[in-house]
Amino acid sequence: MQANKVPGKKIGVTKDMLPVLRIQASENCLIEFRQVDIRFNDCCGWQVVLDGERVLFDRREHERFQQLRAGVSATLASAAAGDKAVLAGAKALLNLLDQYPSFAALAAHPDRVSKA
Repeated sequence: MQANKVPGKKIGVTKDMLPVLRIQASENCLIEFRQVDIRFNDCCGWQVVLDGERVLFDRREHERFQQLRAGVSATLASAAAGDKAVLAGAKALLNLLDQYPSFAALAAHPDRVSKA
C-alpha cells in the first residue's frame, strides 16, 4: 500500500527556512544571516563583511529580528570612535534593518546574493 503524496513537496524542506540569506549592502559590504526562519522572524547568527573582512558578527541562537535591531543599535552607541570598521558595519546593518521590517522582506531584497 502506498501513502498519499502531495506533489512537489519534500519532507524537511520549506521555503520558510533559509540556510543563508546574503545581502550586498554596498560595493564593499556584505551582510549575511544564517538559519533564517521567516515564519518566526528569527535567525541563528549574522555577520557583516567589509572589504572581505568580518567586522561585526553574532552567533546567538534564535535571535528575533527586533532583538537584532536593538543589539546593533546598542553596538553603534557603545562602539569606540576609533573603530571605524565596526561603526561602518553597524551603520550598514542598521540602515538595512531600518528599510526592511522583517526577514521575509529581506528575502525579497533586490540585492540578495543567491549563491551559497
